[in-house]
Amino acid sequence: MKMENKKTEIKRAVLDLEGAHCASCAYTIEHLGRKVQGVQDIRVVADKGEVHVAYEGNPGSLERIVEIVKLIGYSASIRWESITEI
Repeated sequence: MKMENKKTEIKRAVLDLEGAHCASCAYTIEHLGRKVQGVQDIRVVADKGEVHVAYEGNPGSLERIVEIVKLIGYSASIRWESITEI
């Protein structure tokens, strides 16, 4: 039986983050962001005002993270996206 070697495309994005500067803020955004369908990894770099996201490519995933950030009292906007094959 021949196994196909499928490559998965993972998109990466950086969101600009405003208002979230503490470790608790970062933890909350990361914790809730990991629950978004399609999100593989999410990291907040609070001192740079950035959210780094690896996700499966559905633009709705990023939009949902922006909504979550807004709901907890901060603001985020998508700066850029790229595609990586793994």
